[in-house]
Amino acid sequence: MSVTILKGSILIHRVFDVGGEILLARAEELLSEDSKRLKLTTDTRKAIIIQDAPLKVELGEGVMEINAAQLPVKTFARVWGYGVISITLELTIPSGTSWAGLVNLASGIETSEDVHKAAVSAKDTLKKRILAAIRKPTEWAAYEDYITYFLEKLEGVGNPRELLEKADVPALILAEGREPLSEMSRDLITENVLQYADNDLAVIDWNSALLVEPDGQRDVADVIEFSLTHLLEFRYYDDLLNLKLDELYNTIEEKKEGIINIFRNFYADIAEESSTRYIEFSEFLGRVENSLKTVGDPYLATVFRSSAEQFRFYDWRKSISRKMKTLADITQILQGEVNSKRSHWLEIIVILLIALEMVPMFMAFRQYMNLEFLFKIFGK
Repeated sequence: MSVTILKGSILIHRVFDVGGEILLARAEELLSEDSKRLKLTTDTRKAIIIQDAPLKVELGEGVMEINAAQLPVKTFARVWGYGVISITLELTIPSGTSWAGLVNLASGIETSEDVHKAAVSAKDTLKKRILAAIRKPTEWAAYEDYITYFLEKLEGVGNPRELLEKADVPALILAEGREPLSEMSRDLITENVLQYADNDLAVIDWNSALLVEPDGQRDVADVIEFSLTHLLEFRYYDDLLNLKLDELYNTIEEKKEGIINIFRNFYADIAEESSTRYIEFSEFLGRVENSLKTVGDPYLATVFRSSAEQFRFYDWRKSISRKMKTLADITQILQGEVNSKRSHWLEIIVILLIALEMVPMFMAFRQYMNLEFLFKIFGK
């Protein structure tokens, strides 16, 4: 018997960095009744706390065409305190859709330009509304995209784990409906499976996730979105460090020789800014490590760790730490070079000052010698 989706939705995420920080209390005032704070349901499996809970904002409903099918869509956003806005387009899966039909929808979403345009438009509109609450607004071109297939009712399987045998889950996760995947590709996806109860399932990959939740609870989906915002911040700091290192290298190549450059220390400015960024990143790492705190069963914390592994948090953190150390080492060396040149020029200045002090003495001595000579001549 083939697998059929009787009830479900597709959550299409786009995550954008819009500034250094968003004052959530102020944003809540600006959005008034349109927003509410995210709260995870508390039960024996979901007893968990998210610090600085984001604002959730409903942005309206409509229809979106995917592969010639008109699908109902709801748009909502979450505003995060660390300068991030995540936009979610929720497409309703038509009841009775086959698994092959779902894979076909997934392929259509991956290639659709309308999806991204709708997300960007929603982000821009929301950003304008809360601009007064954003500190250091930015327009960073990069963004994160992700898809979560959220299935609530299925036909053709008894236990959701049977999906791994009866349905082509890897093809859905990778939105690959044109050619069969290799066994190696399939194994990489199906090895990352989580299950709390017999009637639920979570398959989390770097590109998308499949969630089977008969009770409709979206806590797992929320945690995946939460970790996605952290991935964007890792990418932001990594990109920022690349820019600072390039700027430093360019400054080295274009540096000017002379006394004017001695008193205007470009390297000291870069060193000071790199120290500021280091503090910011250290705070961000602390926020990542302390953002999820479990009170009861740590199932959602396990979901977060699994997402962190798929999104390569460790590799991003290692890359950023290495670049921070490189930036600090270079600026320290250059600062020492500038200080050495300053000391050299100060020594020259001291010698010149001493010489200038000697000129009046020399002139007085010369005048004295001239007077003494004249006195000897006329005295005779």
